[in-house]
Amino acid sequence: MVSGVRKECCRVFEKSGTECSRKAEVMVRIRKIAALILAAGAWVQPAMSNAEPTESKQQTIRALLTIAGVVGMDERMRDQQSIVELMRIRPSYPQMMEFAVSEQTDLSEQDRQLLLARLGDFDAFAERFRALFAERLNFSEIIEAVYLPLYDKYFSEEELREMLAFYRTPLGRKSIEVMPALMQEAGAGVEVAVRPLAVGLIQEIVAEQRAALAD
Repeated sequence: MVSGVRKECCRVFEKSGTECSRKAEVMVRIRKIAALILAAGAWVQPAMSNAEPTESKQQTIRALLTIAGVVGMDERMRDQQSIVELMRIRPSYPQMMEFAVSEQTDLSEQDRQLLLARLGDFDAFAERFRALFAERLNFSEIIEAVYLPLYDKYFSEEELREMLAFYRTPLGRKSIEVMPALMQEAGAGVEVAVRPLAVGLIQEIVAEQRAALAD
């Protein structure tokens, strides 16, 4: 694959040797990232049994997702996912835009440079990306496509009904309400507890490498 891309790179950028090899590797990386972003079906359709759950089980799962607060959190999940996608894009953003602009072969070289300059501000790109992401992504459909087969895979209908009954109790409702804050505080507590070890390990590794200088 790299050799084919390398030839394409030489054609597009009119370079040779190590410069083409560098460009080729960048283009391969860009295409891999683009594949992750464009192949949305891969992450909205987990590998599961082809057999669909019964209608009654689907209704139980939907009721469970609703009472657990999963249904109705579309906006927050959509925003979080857009941030994840932008984090994937950012490390290779300049190269990605350079490659995307180079593909606009109907434009003059001057216009391609103007277009590249317009795309140079990642923050502006991210703002537009998030707006379009929120507009185009139907998270309600994705939630059902992801959660429904997962709950079907890991729980029987009887277990789901028991969970639903629990979540309808005062204790169950409280567990739903406090769990996000509990997990956030627990995560922060773990981070505080682990930090001294991390700092100590950094110092230890630095000391090891310093000692190696004398060898």
